[in-house]
Amino acid sequence: MTKFNDELNIDMDKVIANSISHDDLILEHLKDKDYQRIYLETSLEEFAKDGNINAFIRSLQHVVKARGHGAISALAKELDIDRSNLSDILNGKVQPKISTTLKLINGLGYKIQLKSA
Repeated sequence: MTKFNDELNIDMDKVIANSISHDDLILEHLKDKDYQRIYLETSLEEFAKDGNINAFIRSLQHVVKARGHGAISALAKELDIDRSNLSDILNGKVQPKISTTLKLINGLGYKIQLKSA
């Protein structure tokens, strides 16, 4: 333990054992469909501002993962996309075309709406 932990009497092993990772926390929240929608809307707005497609794809990956085991296979089948290609997209190995990204968003049950600024 560090001097700081000693002075406050903090047992870091207990703190770590009772902690949750950021990804696990996001996945827990993303079990809620309304949270998923807000999360993707926010991520898409950020993408529109900064152009960071990888961050947006990561958000899509979180939503698919939160939907549970087999979600990638089911989504790939529904969208008629090769499962390994979809997996590569969601893992950031392949940058999707905009048409594929829109197809993925629609497959998750969402649509994009344009609003005047």
